[in-house]
Amino acid sequence: MDVLILGSASASGSRERDNTYLLLQHDEGSWMIDVGGNPLGKLKQAEIPLHSIKGVILTHFHIDHIFGLPSLLWGMWLGKRKEPLIICCPQDHQDQLGDILRAYRTDEWPIGFEIKVQPFDCAEPGTLFVQGDMTVSVFTSLHAGSTSGIRVACGDKVLVYSADTAPSEWIRSQPRIDVLIHEATQARGDMSIHTSLEGILTFYPVDRIPQVIAIHLTDDEPYDEVLAQYKKTGTPGVLLAHDMMRVSL
Repeated sequence: MDVLILGSASASGSRERDNTYLLLQHDEGSWMIDVGGNPLGKLKQAEIPLHSIKGVILTHFHIDHIFGLPSLLWGMWLGKRKEPLIICCPQDHQDQLGDILRAYRTDEWPIGFEIKVQPFDCAEPGTLFVQGDMTVSVFTSLHAGSTSGIRVACGDKVLVYSADTAPSEWIRSQPRIDVLIHEATQARGDMSIHTSLEGILTFYPVDRIPQVIAIHLTDDEPYDEVLAQYKKTGTPGVLLAHDMMRVSL
């Protein structure tokens, strides 16, 4: 299984990055985690056919994480998709998702495939689905409103994606994480509903996580200065995400 980082910017946008969203690539079907503003272009860059995407997982309903969904659906319609598309979303926002689909009049295109909405409870950790050797689960993120992080177990490897969150005790307490993709909206300082890169390095046991990737990045923040500072203390390297970055699990 691979993770393709399609976008890596925070909500404030970026000169060079899309807003943060990911693609889980698996032999039995790929899943998009959130949908940034240029999903069709990014998938074309990666030469990934739209029909290979089995579903979308929405971690929360802040605009920067959902505003590309109509574009994705439009591209699938133009591509004459017939297979159903699953959209997993927090149950607190199921009605809002319905409002969005109705506002874009997807039922009038006419759309040639079924959209199956699968709500889940952000307040309780639980399994979303099992696909072959891959199990995708959700856990509560510490953000504004209903927000879930994503845990992916594939074989004996574990990937955790924080979504937008303050430093999370749930993540820190996990016995095994092989890849941690964690938001870092700022380079330094404490944040109430987000995490800084400095916060990742001081809060989590990064010395025992083989790959740590900071994402949800903001332009003109001194991320490189923070990384250089912590490298002097012997802290293992942490990578900064960039669009089209591929991570293997």
